[in-house]
Amino acid sequence: MGLLEILKGEQPGIIKTVLNYENAGQFGEYSTEYALTNHNLPGELVILKNIYVPYQGRTSEIDLLMIHEKGIFVFESKNYSGWIFGSADQLNWTQSLQNGEKHHFYNPIRQNQTHIKALSAYLNIPTDCFMSYIVFSERCSLKQIPDDTDRIVIVRRPNMLKKLRAQLNSLRSLYSHEDIQHLAQVLQPLTNKSESEKQQHIDEIREKCPFCGGELVLRHGKYGQFWGCSAYPKCKFTRPLK
Repeated sequence: MGLLEILKGEQPGIIKTVLNYENAGQFGEYSTEYALTNHNLPGELVILKNIYVPYQGRTSEIDLLMIHEKGIFVFESKNYSGWIFGSADQLNWTQSLQNGEKHHFYNPIRQNQTHIKALSAYLNIPTDCFMSYIVFSERCSLKQIPDDTDRIVIVRRPNMLKKLRAQLNSLRSLYSHEDIQHLAQVLQPLTNKSESEKQQHIDEIREKCPFCGGELVLRHGKYGQFWGCSAYPKCKFTRPLK
């Protein structure tokens, strides 16, 4: 069931908030956030969103973070449609659309692992205390992707809560109420970034290839313009123009 179906019984203001998100990526993030905060997950928890964590001279933006008494869960939302293909060790995964168009995007397992490394360094907490959730849209089909592990879950959004509840039920408690509040207080300032700081982070992503660090250049293909790595054909990273 999609988010709009879920929201039929909600207040008009909530629906207006969702429909006025600036892009599909933000809509996906909000959908995941709504699911986490409105479905009574067991245990004590705090939800933070849009966290800009300093890491290796740049910032690592985390879509959503759940600090739970049983662990720290890092969510990366992917609002793609079409068929999704990828393996754990591939540098890039593939989105295949019905019209034959294909796009490549950075392996989300690696992407979220970078987020976790940034959080681990900032909080001085071992990486094995974090859980990685890659949450895809209900509009896509996960054709060939890695199986879940104890630390990495790849799931379509309608199945996220079921998997999350099952995992929470299998884990032991790690953090007290005081621990949870302390971690939230440490990270909360990283969510209060100015528009210029956010734009700087966006520019860093746009300008550099996430695979090799090369410059991104505007290219022309069969289906129109797109961003491609200047190191092509050695590096085959592409990103849709939008």
